[in-house]
Amino acid sequence: MSHSQSQRSVGIDPIKAALGVFVVLGVALTAVAGYAILESIEGLATLSAELGMTLVFGLLLLLTAFAVRRTTTIR
Repeated sequence: MSHSQSQRSVGIDPIKAALGVFVVLGVALTAVAGYAILESIEGLATLSAELGMTLVFGLLLLLTAFAVRRTTTIR
């Protein structure tokens, strides 16, 4: 008599994996572009106030999105 247990295989969702790769790639490319812009204008001291506030609010938007994602339930 065979006593085999049924095993559930947990597969990787290709859509979620692709989205994750593209998000990481987008963040990396944005960081590289930001570094290139800062180097081309010779550092942070020469940034305009508007660009500085845009960067601050963009960072706050990202932090808010991560906080909401952590606190919401997964359905």
